[in-house]
Amino acid sequence: IEFQAKVYNLKEFNISEEEKFRSYELVGTFTDNYGNYGKSNVVIISDIKEGKLLRLDATSENIYSNNEKLYMRGIREKSDIDAGIAYNVIIGASKYFKPLIGVKCTTSVRYFDDAIFGIQKCKISQDMTAILKNSNN
Repeated sequence: IEFQAKVYNLKEFNISEEEKFRSYELVGTFTDNYGNYGKSNVVIISDIKEGKLLRLDATSENIYSNNEKLYMRGIREKSDIDAGIAYNVIIGASKYFKPLIGVKCTTSVRYFDDAIFGIQKCKISQDMTAILKNSNN
């Protein structure tokens, strides 16, 4: 999956000179290798210390063009603030995508001002590949 999103900062607390808490939302779009596309919405909370990300927790909703949905939860730890690798798992899905629950993915992101660009790679079985290939028909 390739995705792009606009970053909306919801809150930032300057806990100390070295430590911050941030919560924000990503609103964007995605495409995958099977011709699927859709919209995504992600809520993120993060802890930053001395300019480095300590931990980032994300929960996302991906809505496909056929109105099927996937919900994912991800974690990114100990990396640069503006780029890094997150590990995700599909935690929920609408009816057609239910067999995808439990799939693990790796996500790589880069930020540019208030925009994010990323790619997500998931290990899926042949049966799961068929679900995604047939979902845009």
